[in-house]
Amino acid sequence: MKRALFVLLFLTSLLPYLQAQKAVDVTYTEDQKGNYHFMANNKAYCTYVLHIDFPTLQNLKSDHALPFEAEVKPGTSQLFILSPIDKSGDTKFNNKIGLRKGCLSPVPNPDFVYLLPIGPTLETQAFRINVNRDSSYTVRLKMKNDDTIYAARRGIVTAIDVSNTENDAGATTTNNWNFVEIVHADCSFAQYGVLKKDGALVKPGQQVEAGTPIGIVGGDKFGRGSDIRFSVVYPGPQGNTQIAPVFWTKGNGKGQLKHGGTYSSEFTKALVQLEQPKTKTAPTKAKAPAAKKH
Repeated sequence: MKRALFVLLFLTSLLPYLQAQKAVDVTYTEDQKGNYHFMANNKAYCTYVLHIDFPTLQNLKSDHALPFEAEVKPGTSQLFILSPIDKSGDTKFNNKIGLRKGCLSPVPNPDFVYLLPIGPTLETQAFRINVNRDSSYTVRLKMKNDDTIYAARRGIVTAIDVSNTENDAGATTTNNWNFVEIVHADCSFAQYGVLKKDGALVKPGQQVEAGTPIGIVGGDKFGRGSDIRFSVVYPGPQGNTQIAPVFWTKGNGKGQLKHGGTYSSEFTKALVQLEQPKTKTAPTKAKAPAAKKH
């Protein structure tokens, strides 16, 4: 029986600040009955949506609807099986594979309350980058060089790039900045910049809690001075949905930051512990009644 396989892999990232990478490998094995078992190995630290189409599918049927689309979590996942329709005939197939970060149908939460990603009690002036130009929303918080950046929400570190030296060397322009990316429980991704070269305090795959130190502020000598740049996106089937985050600030409570406004950070216990797993208290054993003395 003759069989041929042609695989075309198209790997794209919907987050513009990440370079395309081969995060998910799709492979198959053939059993003794001529069935093809497809599987995925997600080597990243977040969920990906995997889409597989078959422009050519000759004398084969799938045990799942095609085109195949599903979420694949980190690690190895079984996908589907292609089986011969006529076991005496030849089979042939080729496929096209697409990837994007995130969940199949993310539900953006514009009301989630984030910590201000600066040190507790510190004061900063907030600005929006590209204000009134487009739908993107990146908050710029004026800082000092070597200040600490803190996680604004619980999540897992998915990507880090602290290799760029231009921010600290006085370059007038650059297409990249050093950053840490963190994925949250609702499939949103936060990016934190601008970090000093080699200024990350965390590593990919690490679980961080709200208020965890994650990096050191870089120089960013583009005329604005040192700052933290923070954004939140929900990658979806139609592209990114970028929200205007709601922050908790001292004396103001929760709300969006006004362009040019001055704010102080406050790490409340309620927000720091908001998404932490609840610990169950072990039930206490009832004491056995004391033996009666005779």
